[in-house]
Amino acid sequence: MKLIVTILLCVMVTGCTSMNAKQVMGAAAGNAAGTQVAYGKQCFALKSQCVQGIYEEWQTSDNVDGCSCKKL
Repeated sequence: MKLIVTILLCVMVTGCTSMNAKQVMGAAAGNAAGTQVAYGKQCFALKSQCVQGIYEEWQTSDNVDGCSCKKL
């Protein structure tokens, strides 16, 4: 719960763009589910690190590449 409050404060105080806010919220949700989430060029690094996990890629509604690694 503290993590969600901290993220919301970050978004409100720093004036993050809508895409950055989506990325922050996606990463927070992923961490809560035991999954790492990345976007754009960060997906290459995540794919390399996802040796013992389930790696997935997708495209957001804003045409940004997203990826995740679910820890087994």
